[in-house]
Amino acid sequence: MTTTPRSRTGVPTSRAVTSALPRPRLFELLDRAADLTVIQAPSGFGKTTLVASWLHAGGADGRDVCWIDAEESGRPVTEMLDSVVGVPPPAATLLVVDSLEASDSAAVMSRVAQLLDRYPSTAAVMCVRGAVELPLSVMTGGIRCVTVHAADLAFTVAETAALCRSVENDLTDPQCQDLCTTLRGIPALVSAAVSLLGTFPGPAVDRYGHLMPVPARLVDEYVADRLAGLDEWSRDLAPMAAASRTPGPDAVAALVDGGAGAAERLLERLDAAGLVVGTYDGKSRSWWWPEAIRQALLTVSRREQPGQVDAVMSQLAHRSLEAGRFADAAGYATDAADWPMAARIVEDHWSDMVAGHFELLVHILRTLPDETADENSSVAAGKALFVQSLAGHPLLNVPIPATPKEAVAAGARPDAADLLHIGTVQSVGLRMTGRLREGANRATQLVPLVDSMLAAQPENVTSQLPTVELQWAISMQLAGDLESATALFTRACRGGWAANYDFVVLNAAGSIALNWALVGDLPRTAEWLATESRVDTNVGYWDEMIRVGGRVAATLAHLDRLEFEAAHTILEVLGTPKSREELWGFVAYAVAQYGLATGDAYSGLTRLHHILAGHRELHQPGGASHVLLTAAEIDLHLALGNSTAARALTADTDSTHPVVAVAVARLELLTGHPDTARQQLAHVSWTRSGWLRAQVEALAIEAASYLDDRPDLAVQAWNRACAGAGRLGNRRALTALPARYVAALTALDGAATPDSTVPSVFPDTVSEVSLSPRELAVLELLEAGHGQRAIATELFVSLNTVKTQLRSIYRKLDVHSGADAVTRARQLRLLDR
Repeated sequence: MTTTPRSRTGVPTSRAVTSALPRPRLFELLDRAADLTVIQAPSGFGKTTLVASWLHAGGADGRDVCWIDAEESGRPVTEMLDSVVGVPPPAATLLVVDSLEASDSAAVMSRVAQLLDRYPSTAAVMCVRGAVELPLSVMTGGIRCVTVHAADLAFTVAETAALCRSVENDLTDPQCQDLCTTLRGIPALVSAAVSLLGTFPGPAVDRYGHLMPVPARLVDEYVADRLAGLDEWSRDLAPMAAASRTPGPDAVAALVDGGAGAAERLLERLDAAGLVVGTYDGKSRSWWWPEAIRQALLTVSRREQPGQVDAVMSQLAHRSLEAGRFADAAGYATDAADWPMAARIVEDHWSDMVAGHFELLVHILRTLPDETADENSSVAAGKALFVQSLAGHPLLNVPIPATPKEAVAAGARPDAADLLHIGTVQSVGLRMTGRLREGANRATQLVPLVDSMLAAQPENVTSQLPTVELQWAISMQLAGDLESATALFTRACRGGWAANYDFVVLNAAGSIALNWALVGDLPRTAEWLATESRVDTNVGYWDEMIRVGGRVAATLAHLDRLEFEAAHTILEVLGTPKSREELWGFVAYAVAQYGLATGDAYSGLTRLHHILAGHRELHQPGGASHVLLTAAEIDLHLALGNSTAARALTADTDSTHPVVAVAVARLELLTGHPDTARQQLAHVSWTRSGWLRAQVEALAIEAASYLDDRPDLAVQAWNRACAGAGRLGNRRALTALPARYVAALTALDGAATPDSTVPSVFPDTVSEVSLSPRELAVLELLEAGHGQRAIATELFVSLNTVKTQLRSIYRKLDVHSGADAVTRARQLRLLDR
């Protein structure tokens, strides 16, 4: 069906419009066909370009378009609307009023509302410069209204990247994100910067988050052009207004003459000009500065009135601090280059800033001169941790007391606080580079140091101790020292409650729950998940990250209760762990256990390998992830009947760890070696290990291993396993034994399992492929591309011998060709790739 062409009077056709990047998400808003669409945003946010490009792309299909440019018409808009109201417009008309000043918007919108009420087939789009309050006649007159704000118009990172591609600019995705974030997505600035960086290639932002010279000059010119378009009164006051980080009428009134009314008029004009961004939430208007524009205005103020604006911001810093607004105070001190004050505030309110004002904290640490940071050990440590690269950092080479005796002695020394901060950075730095065991050891060395400080000089112990202890505990947890980590997490949690550090309590409680879930203590897992849930608040930047531990704990607990749907729901929230996620290994473990428990071992193994591929450099021996994931992978291969691949994994980790010992013992049991299975389990001191779920599984495997020759011992071990599973409320532990063993043990004992209706996740037996050394040598040469004669020559045997060995290899691997044999051997890990 074709649409009859309609009249589109006055729609802009400039190159900027016709070549503009399509914006489907905003076109969708315009396509909703509301009676009235109000697009309210400052100049520079692309209102005209958006509506015109939407119309050129086929928007408002089937409608006549009447475009009124309030700026260029030379006549009052209400007068032009009177002519439209007086003459019935054609059916299905779209009226566009562009470049409307905020001060005129109420009268114009009321007149448009009259027009829409009189002609129901008419719709309107109004582009207003700045944030406005909709008249009651619009909101209560039965008119369906859609409002598009500045935040909606701002470019997203994806749109910025698409814009770069459209002009063949080779900025990387991270560079696009830096550019978009620094310019707050303002379309005029982002578009111009992308074009400029195409001509002058290079990053938009340096490593400290500051604009590079080319885009910085663009912002300076943008600000100069908009200042030039203001009236003299507004132009003179705008640079001083930029001293306020939160530009409300009251705040700005304290900086300029005329009171709150004059300040509000100034903000309205700055909003219309595109220097400040206003919003209306249905109750009141508020404004905020795009930081790049604010800094450019401060530069103008410093150039025109040297020293004045910095003195004002220094005063604001002290007033904010007196009022208890430490984040504002730190920001003002940084703006005014009052470095000692900024450093002091960061030191005194470190935990609060990490939790609630992290982006500001990073900005301050980036801006703070090194010489100032170096005068304060905690600030220097924070700058090293969050801003600078820890690789090769001098703090990593500072010696820390190595023994408890040395640490206790150091706790009474004047430099104890410095050692505390430096050691914490070292611990975090080591674990971030994958040296998990060293990071945990460093954290362990710091515990007696701080205990000694609390006894000898408590006044010098940082108020951020709960945050510090939290970091130490994370280092221990990632290294697999769960008992020590739990004790330290508990200390951090108590300190967090006392200091009202919600993010510490959330993180610590969830991490404790994770530790108990890993060992299989469901009652304690539930207890700490309940503690975590009592902090019913969002803690800002870190909120999603610090909830990972609790979510993994809840997933494992649901799996132990065989509540698969609930576990799946949480795993969907967790998703695939990002590269920066430190608890990635625990997420991967939960994913693998879900696949195993639900009988979908293939999916579990596939997802496990996918996660491992993104974190391979952190998957090193000595860490909790290496132990847990190796054990999980062994079990997944066993569930798939692939004992050869499972056995190949046993050489990659410590087989005396309880979860690995159970997996290896299960491998021996399923491949027909019950005596070896018991020997494997005997390597673990189960009463001291604390791994309760693994202990139940070990007892079940032990019971199965005794079935044929010692039924009395089989019954004894089986009773203990069932009792342990019942005591823990763990329904899953006994499903990890093949069904034939469960049936035999139940019949022998005469008692049912805690849940006998749940099928086993493992086959009754698993065959094992074993190649002789000569067959492996033939296979390796075949993999290297050698033909049969070449293999015979290389091994000094006859061609018939090689053919005989190949037939044996094909039979064992259940394949029919050399290529298939190599592929299957790789899958079974018979060949080193």
